Amino acid sequence: MSNLENVINLLGKLKDLKRSGWLRKGVSRSESVADHTFGVAFLTLLLAPADLDKEKCLKMAVLHDIQEVLAGDITPFDGVCPEAKAQKEKAAVLQLAQELEFPDLVSLFEEYEAKESREARFVKDIDRLEAVLQAKYYDDNNRSSEKVFPEFYEYALVHTNREQAIISEIFSKLGG
Repeated sequence: MSNLENVINLLGKLKDLKRSGWLRKGVSRSESVADHTFGVAFLTLLLAPADLDKEKCLKMAVLHDIQEVLAGDITPFDGVCPEAKAQKEKAAVLQLAQELEFPDLVSLFEEYEAKESREARFVKDIDRLEAVLQAKYYDDNNRSSEKVFPEFYEYALVHTNREQAIISEIFSKLGG
């Protein structure tokens, strides 16, 4: 299979793969991993502070969930221990880096997952923020029989670094 065929298949699968958290909550017409990735990249583009490497942030935003095409969208509610999830995702990243002929994928993914840089921590925060904004959209548009915003907001509030003032400001507006 050529590299182009690998890219075509990857993009198609990311567009087809629905986000597990929304499926678990019974959200109608829920977003795909590709939809979520676009949201993270768009928010990163809009909100990245000037003192961060915006190009690196955008690369991480675009690539942060690429491993899910092989590993699946594993959530904290799936009963998979964090170590097993990390191993599965790392194996997927290594395979994708080879198939796409994109060795930088591995170092970008590792930096992002380990939150080794300010850029990685910022994009992690944006990843959680995007899910909260999506939950608000679903609630505002009656896309689930139950409200999803409170659970996603509370989870993000606990797990978000909020090192950047803009992230804290948005969370305070959402919660208040």
